[in-house]
This record gives sequence, C-alpha cells and structure tokens, in this order.
Amino acid sequence: MDYYNKIEALMNKTCYVIDILPKRVEKENGGQYFAVEDYYQRKTESIKIFQKFKDILLKLNCYYDFQVCYQDRCSVNPSPDKLTEWIMQCSISRKKHLSIYIEKEDALIAVNNGDLYMVLYNPNEELITLAKELARSEGLYVWKTQN
Repeated sequence: MDYYNKIEALMNKTCYVIDILPKRVEKENGGQYFAVEDYYQRKTESIKIFQKFKDILLKLNCYYDFQVCYQDRCSVNPSPDKLTEWIMQCSISRKKHLSIYIEKEDALIAVNNGDLYMVLYNPNEELITLAKELARSEGLYVWKTQN
C-alpha cells in the first residue's frame, strides 16, 4: 500500500481532535460559537493556536519518528525548523495542509487549512495519553469525535 492510500485508509479509522474547546459544540447549543470561531480565525489569534500545535508536534516527535507530507513534499523527521515552518504555513493559508504518519503506531495527524484543531486518526492508548498530556500543557483538549 502506498503512502497516500495509507493516509486515506487511516482517515476512516477512530478519530480524535486536539482542540481549543473541551468538547464538540452541538448545533442546538446556545452561545456564540460562530462569533468566537471567527475571532480565533483572525491571523494573530490563529497563529497563537498553531504555535501550540507546533509545540505539541515537536515534543511528540521526540517520542516517535514522523513521516511528514506538506503539500507535495514528503520527509522523514524533517528538522524542527522545517516542521515549524510547514505548521505555521497552515495557520496563514487556507490552501495548506500537513499530514504526519507515525508508522510505529500506524497513526496519522492532520493539520488542515487554517482549522483551529488537529486531527489524530487511529491512535492507540499510549499515543492518546501522550497527546492529552502535551495538549493539556498547551491549554488544549483532546476528545473523540463521533464518526
């Protein structure tokens, strides 16, 4: 199975998000979800969030080898400077995306198009536990989605 087929297959597995909110906001909830989301989508605010994503991913890369694809470039364990550059490009451009395959765990992390969350596909318990600790240290949350 080639890399892109592997990524596609993993995107159909169990999914968690690393998010600024502790749980999904349901449609019937009151509140100002869309106004708050618009606020955090502003360049200065989204950059702050992506800096947290960067810190989580750099620390996670200390424990796991990463196979990273950014746009049309792929690299195994890119330098911290290169990984940071790619992550931060995702914060400022709606057309950028980053996929990180962790072969040892057969898991995938996706950073997409200026979203305010990262997606973690097919994580085992060890990876989830570590992701939760790292997210918590950055003031973020990890929760399971409803597929």
